[in-house]
Amino acid sequence: MGLFGKLFSKSPGPATMTLEGEGLSPLSNPTEDDVRQAVLELARSGTSFVSLADETGNYVQVAGSRPWCVLERRQVAPPIHERAFQDTPSPKYADGAKISTGAGDITMKSDEWFLLKDAADVFVSFLNRQAPPARIQWRSLNEMLDL
Repeated sequence: MGLFGKLFSKSPGPATMTLEGEGLSPLSNPTEDDVRQAVLELARSGTSFVSLADETGNYVQVAGSRPWCVLERRQVAPPIHERAFQDTPSPKYADGAKISTGAGDITMKSDEWFLLKDAADVFVSFLNRQAPPARIQWRSLNEMLDL
């Protein structure tokens, strides 16, 4: 099943997902359209981060504003926290560049900058309990977060 296989696989029985974001009321059992809209509308002057959590506390989160964002995911048991990266680094940003969000500045590597549409695809995959797009890779933040 692989890393995060449990996180992205169908579970038996009723499931509840919750979509939350800066300045937004939590939304239980959002639709794909709700999820895409929340991610694609991230803006520096409004909601700058959004998360989607399942019933056990696993989640994906995104922070940023049009067009760039940072994308992370968390598995509760065993504890794993990862940040997304891609094979092709952004030529616009060097390692150490920061993205500003309502939660503060986040220092990133040049291969961690994603377009909001990429984050929306990951969120919809998580919502549907499917594997994230293959173009998205994940790097552990466990050591940095002392997990």
